[in-house]
Amino acid sequence: MKMITEVLIIGGGATGVGIARDLSWRGIPSILIEKGDFASGASGRNHGLLHSGGRYAVTDPGAARECMAENRILRKIAPHCIEETDGLFVSLPEDGFDYRERFLRACDEVGIQTALLSRDETLELEPELDPNLLSAVKVPDGSIDPFVLILENARDAEEHGAKILLHTEMTSLILDGDKIKEVGAKDLGGGEEYTIKASYIVNATGAWANQFLKLAGLQIGMALSKGSMLITNQRLTHHVINRCRPPSDGDIVVPNHTVSILGTTSVRLEEVENFEVTPHEVSLLIQETSKLVPAIQEARLIRAYAGIRPLFQSETKEDDRAISRGFVLIDHGERDGIKNLITITGGKLVTYRLMAEKTSDLLCKKMGMHTPCSTHLKALPKANRPTGLTEKLKQFSFERVETLCDCELTSRKEVEEFLKTDKLKDLQDILHRTRLAKGSCQGGFCVYRLLGVLHDLRRINGNSNEFLKKFLEERWKGIRPILWGPAVKEEELMEGIYKGIFNL
Repeated sequence: MKMITEVLIIGGGATGVGIARDLSWRGIPSILIEKGDFASGASGRNHGLLHSGGRYAVTDPGAARECMAENRILRKIAPHCIEETDGLFVSLPEDGFDYRERFLRACDEVGIQTALLSRDETLELEPELDPNLLSAVKVPDGSIDPFVLILENARDAEEHGAKILLHTEMTSLILDGDKIKEVGAKDLGGGEEYTIKASYIVNATGAWANQFLKLAGLQIGMALSKGSMLITNQRLTHHVINRCRPPSDGDIVVPNHTVSILGTTSVRLEEVENFEVTPHEVSLLIQETSKLVPAIQEARLIRAYAGIRPLFQSETKEDDRAISRGFVLIDHGERDGIKNLITITGGKLVTYRLMAEKTSDLLCKKMGMHTPCSTHLKALPKANRPTGLTEKLKQFSFERVETLCDCELTSRKEVEEFLKTDKLKDLQDILHRTRLAKGSCQGGFCVYRLLGVLHDLRRINGNSNEFLKKFLEERWKGIRPILWGPAVKEEELMEGIYKGIFNL
């Protein structure tokens, strides 16, 4: 199939869908292709932090300013994706006060509102913290649901004319002089092949940026930094808890929905594929985060996972934490002579909208247009609809609802509504669009119920056991690094269910 558009966006993370949304509001046609589902890369593998910029105030003030500005915008345009927890930067006895004073000055310089709390005031807010702490600084951090954020951006983009092709991999890139003439792509589900001609190409592939650029004979300076995280089976704190010291391993705890996310590490990788969480990283994260919240030592872990930060570096640095968390926008016409190619990479989840705005501004400039950005003013489609656990509990109280996932209160109705509007290509597509399988049992008791619904609705082609096996293999990757204590018992139960009942 041949397709023609003004802008072709490669990559379905937050930045890619943000660009599609921004262009759609400016009336510029675009097609986005993504080889997996939305948020398959770093956008879906972070600790769900709505940055205030506090983590970078001392070491990376430019990135801190961007985070704080976008923090304020997202609270207005995407309140349904955000929980306003606030954050505490906690000083422990071994940290002293020197860094705290630098931190307070740096936050003031970049416009981050702070409040200094005494030991007793801090423990009154968060009784699970180490009782020997010295003090804490309150900042406007929060938690954010990246999946809802990205899906809402994509839905808004499509409603305003953008076309999105998921599970569609780029297969070729044809150059014609100083421009990319066309891009070849293939639907990984149905096998359909596309030839896409676009006036401009945007490389928004994150950590895969150089894999794309290699097809055009190009390369940029990238550091691939793996960050590993752990999930507990309950919320351990009300606020985001940060260690008030220079950024290091295991210095943050983020409450998100019904769980807490412990993070993170920074490990340099050479390859972007086939990365995993190591036992050393698990031990390190528990050791360090439990200094802030001692209860973590006894907490039950339900999953380990990792994402890759695409860090742009103009010069080689050994320490990934010394590389800016700001983003870079590259016009390959000016840099490399390929006039219709742009790369956007780096940045944070919280700055995705700004990254999309700057990319769209550059595209408009190249097109000779003067249409301003409006995404900082336009709320996402469901922004005024209450969400979260409280709303689900209300729904279950007033309606007779069949539950598929008891941990996250995901109803059959919620799944069926998704299936009416979206084409199912992969079981993970459903899990990304609902909270199903993200709770304590990690899908052990709800995925086979989901398969029953899919059978009832005739939405499975082929052997349903293959769907289950693929899901269990993915689940196992996150459970294997934390397999001790109660997790071993639960995994033996899961093995009994899926071997004994489903004969897997």
